[in-house]
Amino acid sequence: MNSGKSLQAGRSWERLDGVDLLRGLAIFLVLMNHVNMRLLSADVPYANGIPEQIVSSLVWNGQRGVQIFFAVSGFLITSTTLRRWGMLKAVNVRAFYQMRFARIAPLLVLLLTVLSVLHFAQVTHFIVPAKTGGLGRALAAVLTFHVNVLEARRGFLPGSWDILWSLSVEEMFYLFFPLTCRVLSRGKLLIALLAGFVVMGPLARAWLAHGNEVWREYSYLGGMDAIALGCLTALVLEKRRLSHAALRLLMTLGPAMLAFSLGFSLKAQGVGIEPERTRYDDPGLGDLYVDRAGGADEMEESKGAGAIA
Repeated sequence: MNSGKSLQAGRSWERLDGVDLLRGLAIFLVLMNHVNMRLLSADVPYANGIPEQIVSSLVWNGQRGVQIFFAVSGFLITSTTLRRWGMLKAVNVRAFYQMRFARIAPLLVLLLTVLSVLHFAQVTHFIVPAKTGGLGRALAAVLTFHVNVLEARRGFLPGSWDILWSLSVEEMFYLFFPLTCRVLSRGKLLIALLAGFVVMGPLARAWLAHGNEVWREYSYLGGMDAIALGCLTALVLEKRRLSHAALRLLMTLGPAMLAFSLGFSLKAQGVGIEPERTRYDDPGLGDLYVDRAGGADEMEESKGAGAIA
């Protein structure tokens, strides 16, 4: 009897192949995006002769990769909380924060130390410009979860700092998740809130950014829909097990939808379904934008920060 329980517990903590696969895809999309930026900045015509849609799918989907990471995070945080405390309303807020701190703080402090040394050493592409508030302002933004706000208002930080915008979104989720679970103890209220985030995310990226290209991609609300979808998925799977037929259907539909999204993105933009991704988002190379259709020769300085919704 006990051995059966321990076996069940052991299985619940095994790695999920599907989650690892999503992580791998997200890493690929983000890395390819940044590699593409570097090659364009060096005027390397690596994409000559390759169909435009293939290039678009492989190297211009870094933001989708980040959204995949957000969805995985929401799923894992919710499912782990359910396994550890049995139900979301029973979450130990202090223990939750301690575990998140232990997982994030050591490497984050090491990273900030290295970046600060490189800044003081005046290493190219690692110097935090005065227009963004300098090193102190950047450190404060990282430690108080608003790198995205700082960049939307003052312009991009160096690339090695800019990547921390997504951590600001994640940390805001970590900050409010256990408190929300305790306050909204009735499951329907929590599900309604998560569903609201799913609805508001696309609106935040499409209209609530008020023309601010940085905030369109970096806003808190613009990342919460993916996180909320991950949370909702964990809640659904906690309540019921899917049949083998349902799993096979999802395993077919998932890759098909992903292939459709990546394979027809240019056509979607052509008919206005999806906005043009025009931001040249390698901040280490300066506040530059590039029109993907025009190529690297049509870089221009970024427009004003605009309003932040």
